[in-house]
Formats: sequence, C-alpha cells, structure tokens
Amino acid sequence: MIVEKTNARKGGTQDFVRFVRDGYRVMRGKEIKYTKSMGRGMDAVVHQPRPEANFSEFSVWDKEWELLAELVRESAQHDGPIVEIGVLAGRTTQRIATVKSPEQKILAVDNFCWNGWGLTPDEQFSLVQLSLGYLVETGHVEICRIDKDEFFRTYDGPTPSLVFLDAMHDYKETRKDIVWAKEVGAKIVCGHDYCDDFPGVIKAVKEFGGPTRLAERLYVL
Repeated sequence: MIVEKTNARKGGTQDFVRFVRDGYRVMRGKEIKYTKSMGRGMDAVVHQPRPEANFSEFSVWDKEWELLAELVRESAQHDGPIVEIGVLAGRTTQRIATVKSPEQKILAVDNFCWNGWGLTPDEQFSLVQLSLGYLVETGHVEICRIDKDEFFRTYDGPTPSLVFLDAMHDYKETRKDIVWAKEVGAKIVCGHDYCDDFPGVIKAVKEFGGPTRLAERLYVL
C-alpha cells in the first residue's frame, strides 16, 4: 500500500530526500549534487522546514528490543542468516546488527511499497540504502528489494538461524509468513505487532501454538 499525498507534501518529501542525499555526499567529501537542481544551495536547504518524519516510528519498543536482542544472541549458536521480513526505514536492522555474531548475515527483505511518512517506494529504498550503507558495504546486511512472496518462492539459501516477521499484519499474510519460516526450518521464529490492533496476527500465531515468549507486542513461536 502506498500512502496518498498532496503535491505539496510530495514536493517537501522529495526536498528532504535530496537534502539527505547531499548531506551524505558532503560527509564523504563530495560536492553537493541533488539540491543544486532545486535552484538553491545546501545552506538554503538547511534552513528550509523539513517534512515531519520520525523514522523511529513503527519500530520495536525498548522492552520488545530486549527480547529481540536476546533472541539474536541465541541465534548465534546456529548456522545460517538472520532473515528480516519487513524493513521499513532499517532501524531494527541496524539494532540487530549491533548484537549479532560477526559471521551472521542479515537478509533485509522488503518491496518498500508502504511507509508511514508519504515516501514513494524509490524514496524509501533510497533512505534505507543510506541508513544501512555501511552494513551493506561491510557484508553484514544484504537488502533484498523484492516482494516477500517472491523471496519465499525463490529462497534456496541456508536454513535461517532466526526469522523476524514484521511485514503485513493481517491474518492471511501473517500465517503465510509463519508457514514459510516453519517450512524452511528456521531455528527461531519471532514477529512483531501481536496486539489487539492486529487481530489477524494474534489469530495466526495462536494457530501455531501461541507465543512461547512475549514482550509487549513481540512474540516468539
């Protein structure tokens, strides 16, 4: 689902993404490029009002992260990658990378068709490329820009040490995600948004025996 936005909102979002891109270029010692095309320099952009965007939104809460970090550490005893289904802005991916073992790789799977900030799929993907850039370049993360169903159908890699499910939250899609994780033999299966706001998640998880551990909205099967 792509959130609709007005032309004004779209223009502001595009300005913000250009600003982020040029900020990244400046940090790497390169000349500005994207904000020049807007007819104003970097200094002018810095003082322009930015669209309100909290990129920590929709991420895991502190208590949830404590459990997820524990699961990631447990997964280090198994071979195989960590598979994250649903990346959004990459915040949780970054946090997982801080506690995983150096040998583990994170496969961050998302088609970037939805976000809560009015970004287009390409803008969202660009943001994630920036936020995960170092982890990608050093081989700790692989961003898989692909529909999750296609990823499930084509995956032929090692058995995942951990699968974290945080994509679509209706019953049908949640159940489909859990079925894949179970069929592929994932050693640890966990997910997000087990709460009254998403009854489909609760229903699907209960069909597989319910949570063995639960921290607020984060469940473990």
